[in-house]
Amino acid sequence: MKTIMISPTSKASQRTKNRIREHGPSFRAERSGMCGSIDKLGWLVRAEDGWLGWLPRDEFHIECVDEKFIKKVLDK
Repeated sequence: MKTIMISPTSKASQRTKNRIREHGPSFRAERSGMCGSIDKLGWLVRAEDGWLGWLPRDEFHIECVDEKFIKKVLDK
């Protein structure tokens, strides 16, 4: 399990945006797999406040893994 800091993508669902807002940007990545009944690849994440749930992987950016920030590469 790694600690990740995430932010919603511009196309994230309201549910994903709400979970990140409600539980903070820092989560522990538990595992990946199919996300519930929506047939998308998702990650099971645990928030520092104890919330555990699936977030669709294409709905969040990974900003930081453990304490290493990810460099963003801009498409031109």
